Amino acid sequence: MSDNIELSDVARELHSHMIKSGASGSRLFTQKELQDKLPGNNPTLADLMLIVQELLDKNLIKLVKQNNELKFQAVDFQEAAKKSTMSNEESLVYSYIEASGREGIWSKTIKARTNLHQHVVLKCLKSLESQRYVKSVKSVKYPTRKIYMLYHLQPSVEVTGGPWFTEGELDVEFINSLLTIVWRFVAQNSFPNGFQTTTSNGEGNKNSQYAPNVRSYSTAQEILDFISAAGVANVELSTANIRSLCTVLVYDDRLEEVEFDCYRATLTSLAQLTGPGENMYGSNKLLDEMDEFSIFDYHSTMGPTETDKEAVYFDEWAL
Repeated sequence: MSDNIELSDVARELHSHMIKSGASGSRLFTQKELQDKLPGNNPTLADLMLIVQELLDKNLIKLVKQNNELKFQAVDFQEAAKKSTMSNEESLVYSYIEASGREGIWSKTIKARTNLHQHVVLKCLKSLESQRYVKSVKSVKYPTRKIYMLYHLQPSVEVTGGPWFTEGELDVEFINSLLTIVWRFVAQNSFPNGFQTTTSNGEGNKNSQYAPNVRSYSTAQEILDFISAAGVANVELSTANIRSLCTVLVYDDRLEEVEFDCYRATLTSLAQLTGPGENMYGSNKLLDEMDEFSIFDYHSTMGPTETDKEAVYFDEWAL
């Protein structure tokens, strides 16, 4: 691709240095930094400007204003070749979309900044979309606006709303499903036999619990690992997402936060469980799938902490 663009040796060398010095040319350079990279003794500002203009003409460099200082950023040859096929209006529209990053930019904002007629802006957007240079995305924050960003970029959480939104709509069913799954995981750590209605000999089961000196809580990372291993979520979750779910359960008095990112189920929440398929958030396909596997497929034992030699269970827990 670089062989198709004619450049002087000095311009090619400077551009190569800029690309290699940053990830995909993302680094910003000051005037002095570039001037120091020019060959010869004491290259002048005029010498630099000639090379910069050559690179600008080939779309291989762009000017960026940072903290009221003008800086220079390299553009790779593939991106430059793409821009060379655009009309002046398309290139102008594209530059504003590119500058918006993962946040995107509203079509009316493009019109205002480019000072182009609405018809011209729409024509440019249609052309850029057809070539898969840009794409339109739905914004949770501004659902009625058409937001544009570069085709290869993933929208930011501010635009998509994160894992809790599907196609711009709050996925209540998915959230409620995860709330129940999180609670069941934590509850089975807090009350090992809490989901068994009878013991092995057929007698009624009492709410067994760990001895007080045995760790009976679950961390946000453990919950995340369990959900990831179980494959019940079709989106990537983070510990921050799990923390948000646990916070909701704490407000609902179904979990208590023992310490930061450490949660234990409340006895009240266990008492509210009237059946293996029932939950306060409703039932659905995701929860039906959840009933098909057990926590013990992933955690065969619930051992004591490192300072405990053995775990002791009480048949009854005095309240």
